[in-house]
Amino acid sequence: MGLIRFMGERNMFILRKNVLTALGVLGWGLAVTTAHARPAYLDAWKLKYPTSTIPARMETALGLECYTCHNPTSFFGPANCYRADIIALLQGGSSIADALNALDGEDSDLDGFANGVEATMPRTDSADVGFNQGLVGPTGTDPCGPDPGFSLTGVSETPPDPIPTVSQWGLLIMSLLLLAAGMSILTGGKRSAAM
Repeated sequence: MGLIRFMGERNMFILRKNVLTALGVLGWGLAVTTAHARPAYLDAWKLKYPTSTIPARMETALGLECYTCHNPTSFFGPANCYRADIIALLQGGSSIADALNALDGEDSDLDGFANGVEATMPRTDSADVGFNQGLVGPTGTDPCGPDPGFSLTGVSETPPDPIPTVSQWGLLIMSLLLLAAGMSILTGGKRSAAM
């Protein structure tokens, strides 16, 4: 009887130890998750770009607004060039608001458009506003992520090229050509006698 009682007490001790260990791991896991979850950062981003629909698009396409800066294939790992730039500034002592302001004129994903322009540019393929500042190309790939060729959003995350503008020299040359053509029409294409 003593052996059975001892084994029962031993099993209860092991059970208590395992339950406490599990609760400790769960608590530690929640602390780590909370330490990395920064809804205040997303709120600061939304405050900076109030007309942008990128967070809503990311939630619809990928399941979370957090994918405005994170990559779903590597949430806490290396991903999204824009997020990498934000992290570098935060680690340098910037506040989130200062980091967003500093990156507004930068091109984190190197697609040729400044982050602030991408965040606020109306889309031509939908009624949405904004192109993800960390994704590129016709299918929204992450050039800084673990798989740069993997399509994340399935839609273009690089704004269309702007309509080229005519420089002042171009306007001057066009004006001279039109003037010459007009003179030729007025004179009936005849050359002057001096020539």
